[in-house]
Amino acid sequence: MLRLYIMRHAKSSWAIPGARDFDRELNDKGLQDLTKISKYMKKEGISPEAILCSSAIRTRQTLDSIVSTFDKKPETIYTERLYSSGVSEYIEIINSIQGAKSLMIIGHNPMCGSLAISLPRSGPPDELEKIAYKYPTAAISIIDFDVESWEEVTKASGCLEKSIFPSEI
Repeated sequence: MLRLYIMRHAKSSWAIPGARDFDRELNDKGLQDLTKISKYMKKEGISPEAILCSSAIRTRQTLDSIVSTFDKKPETIYTERLYSSGVSEYIEIINSIQGAKSLMIIGHNPMCGSLAISLPRSGPPDELEKIAYKYPTAAISIIDFDVESWEEVTKASGCLEKSIFPSEI
């Protein structure tokens, strides 16, 4: 069995005129949400073996804020592809992972929300409904796959275990 954690970056500041969207930083609300999410992750033992992280500043800052909660420092791959790709490319990136039994993606919306709703074939109806309409900043979805390799992950091939929103902690 493989486990995927899909995390949208925490709340970021509004774009500064003349600055690139890619360079936006987290704001105070985002940092507060990450404190809550980090405590939850530590309590629940969320500790991925590998992480795929967008190379945008706000996703890197999100990872920097939660990495201390992990039991062991995960192998981390930063990629700009998570900044502007669609669901199919996100799945291609997931399919390229080897060795790890648990993987976290830290990316952007609308793709994190779209991925979280596209990958499960099943799960608690209330959890599926919750992410179908909204995928807030710093949200995490946990999806299990009854497969041996990340290459086997496709749309509608997993089971949504749950989604965690900072506002619910």
